[in-house]
Amino acid sequence: MPLVHSEMIEESSTLLLWKLTETETELKETLGYAYNADELSAITHPQKLREWLASRLLIKIIAEQFYINYIGTYKDEHGKAFLIDNDSHISITHTNDFVAVAINPPAAVGIDMEKMDAKLQRTSKKYLSQPEFEHAGDEIALLCMYWCAKEALYKLYGKKKVSFKDSIYIEPFDKDALLLKGRLTDLGRDIEANITVRWFDQHCLAIAL
Repeated sequence: MPLVHSEMIEESSTLLLWKLTETETELKETLGYAYNADELSAITHPQKLREWLASRLLIKIIAEQFYINYIGTYKDEHGKAFLIDNDSHISITHTNDFVAVAINPPAAVGIDMEKMDAKLQRTSKKYLSQPEFEHAGDEIALLCMYWCAKEALYKLYGKKKVSFKDSIYIEPFDKDALLLKGRLTDLGRDIEANITVRWFDQHCLAIAL
């Protein structure tokens, strides 16, 4: 997997982005046995299988950069991924073309990547509050940024059943903004986060810290 981008975010988190080019066989051979076989066996779609294997390979690479003995990952009851036998926080995202992983040793991190697509316009009222909807309009770049920012904050929080429309709010921003402000409210908790935005080949990438 050719490295597309590597960056330190806010001094504690590291981001790696790779272009997915390998076959399933190549990924398995490179990864060896450092993956959860039960998780793998539950995936039947060939493309999703490649994305899953590639994400675990990238986690292994980034963990080794932090001198972590990588032996695999597990998911909690909410589906959030964690390293086995290590407390560093990780987050994973993948599309048909890219795989990205962020690691943040001291605190939770969330990451998401989405390609600009008309479906973001068709479904915008489902994930945007009324002020957000009025701000974004039908501007697909803004919609993509809103979606990725909310998804990244949702993944940072790591709990299910959170309404993107009613419980996650992103402050207004310009289309060329590289740093957004977000807030998630749930069960009496109020979580604020800085959300870094990067663009790669019509894909928006957001990292919440």
